[in-house]
Amino acid sequence: MPWSRATCTACKAELIYGPGKRTSSSGGEIPCPYLTLPFAALRAGHDQIYFGPWRKVEVTQSDIRRAYNQLKRHLIAIGETLAGKELSTARCDLAKAREAYLSADPREGSPDLLLLLDNALSYAHRAIDDLLHENGLPPHHPMDFASWYDAPEVPFQDDL
Repeated sequence: MPWSRATCTACKAELIYGPGKRTSSSGGEIPCPYLTLPFAALRAGHDQIYFGPWRKVEVTQSDIRRAYNQLKRHLIAIGETLAGKELSTARCDLAKAREAYLSADPREGSPDLLLLLDNALSYAHRAIDDLLHENGLPPHHPMDFASWYDAPEVPFQDDL
């Protein structure tokens, strides 16, 4: 069976799967790897950007614009989740993510555009981890979900 794509109806993650992803406990359906995790939508949103085509060597302007727009929605979702919570560290990381995001406008053609997008995503990841830590949960590790994405390489990984 060739690799196929599916979108989780619960967390909206766009996932790829092969014959080994169907399980008997899921009734033959493709189980979402985020479904039972706290803050599943934030984790999935992060990973969808993290493993996106904008981080590949053959990046296009369209890939960059898509990542920029996805990142905007992701930062809004994190902000909505943090609303009303006393998490100063997470709010600080979210502010840094927003600052990097606003500096990374693809219409301006900054030579550091990809690095700025990566910095924004890294700070967003830290905000998610702050939220998880506050709830007594371990940090989110995107590489645990790499097999669900079309992600043969992740540039910048050594720089983080």
